[in-house]
Amino acid sequence: MLKTELVAKNPLRVFDQSREGGLAPGQTGLIAARAGTGKTAMLIQISLDNLFRQNAVLHISIGETVSHVQAWYDEIFRDLALGYDLEMARNVWEDAIKDRLILTFRANVFTVPTLKERMGDLVAQNIFTPKVILIDGIDLHKQSREMLENLRDFIRESGLKAWVATRTHREDGELVELISPLSDLFDVIIGIEPSTDALKLTAFKNPGHEGESVAVTLDPKTLLLVSK
Repeated sequence: MLKTELVAKNPLRVFDQSREGGLAPGQTGLIAARAGTGKTAMLIQISLDNLFRQNAVLHISIGETVSHVQAWYDEIFRDLALGYDLEMARNVWEDAIKDRLILTFRANVFTVPTLKERMGDLVAQNIFTPKVILIDGIDLHKQSREMLENLRDFIRESGLKAWVATRTHREDGELVELISPLSDLFDVIIGIEPSTDALKLTAFKNPGHEGESVAVTLDPKTLLLVSK
């Protein structure tokens, strides 16, 4: 399969809201799931989908190392290339990662002003200018609503697209109970929950399709997105 075919057939197309796919500029999406149920894997597949379309991606990891994130990318791309029999996979990989930059923050250091400052330095020096930001590791238990509002406002003002992955906790109750108070802060909200033989995705907010079980799951072995 060619890269262009892979992009066209990517299960993520079910979330398309614009001709470029995925979020529109200035919008923010949320992926919520308990630990070990695929939120990082889904975030990286969103990243790769953007990288295949030459959209520069800034991947921000809170509480993990650069090598840890790189290992995730290596594994997901390898399984993706094998699963889709991707032609010229090595060239596709090398072309993709030149448009990716990974930044890490300690959990007690990450703030929106700090993110803006570090990103501003990269842009001002022509080191890296992202079109998409991915933030993995925000803990909604420890972050204030004000921080999430600041993040939403920053993304709107910058015209970037942003996806945020957050881990939920058993004491949060049902996903919908956690997500409902946040619905005004995000343009798309996806929940991942284990089911009998797959990891089920639910679009809690996806314009025109709220509350629907989307026609995509995560394979529990490879954590790749699969169309039903």
